[in-house]
Amino acid sequence: MKKNELATLTQTGPLELVYSKEKKIRHLDSPEPVIEMLNYIYVLLNVKSDNQLNEIEESVLNGLILNNFSNFTINEIKHAFRLAVSGELGLEMYNKLDSIIFSKVLKTYKEHKALKIRNYKKNNMSKEENKITQAEIDAIEKEFIEKCILPYIEERKSMTEPKIGWEVYSIFKHFWKRKAIKLNKTKIAKYKKEAEKYWKIDLKKRRSKGDRVSLDEVMSHRTQEMYSSCIALYYEIDAALELEKIDFIGWDDKL
Repeated sequence: MKKNELATLTQTGPLELVYSKEKKIRHLDSPEPVIEMLNYIYVLLNVKSDNQLNEIEESVLNGLILNNFSNFTINEIKHAFRLAVSGELGLEMYNKLDSIIFSKVLKTYKEHKALKIRNYKKNNMSKEENKITQAEIDAIEKEFIEKCILPYIEERKSMTEPKIGWEVYSIFKHFWKRKAIKLNKTKIAKYKKEAEKYWKIDLKKRRSKGDRVSLDEVMSHRTQEMYSSCIALYYEIDAALELEKIDFIGWDDKL
């Protein structure tokens, strides 16, 4: 596997998952890849030629691999031994390779692999479960329209002054995002000035109710935006509905 291919694959999962998707040993057409793998492990473990397996011992090891570990891939077994040598599997490794060592490494790696993949899938499933679907978005919007926007439109018919609050601000944002309300610099300045007036009125109301607030308290930028937006909605709602070309009675069908 080329380096850039590996980098691409590991973006979607751990190496244990990447390597396990390759061709299994049981599906190999020749024993050459297994022989090459064993030579790789010899070099990795720094096994001198005098200590390498003889023909009979290697035959036994090959039989063990085919009978017990053929569901692994060549790169996966190499990866397992790299982990063992680096100490990540918690095994004591020596300059030796035989059937017992091979089995110990692969069995420990199997547990390591299962845990690694389980954690990966758990984390990714959590992300998917937490990801809101378009159907859920549509349902939320429909409920918002029915419980917030339509009542506001009906209430607006009898309002004599702007209704100010975070819920009304959300209604404004709904129209704003749909570009049904458009404000030029003159209107923005006008609504900001009115926001200051209503802020002062609200400070006096809060003071009369016993709140310890200063009548000179300055609005935060966020509060000013909320006040200005509510005031803008009060004046711009009719134009917004006209732009949308919607009779408010049929909004739940349109939006």
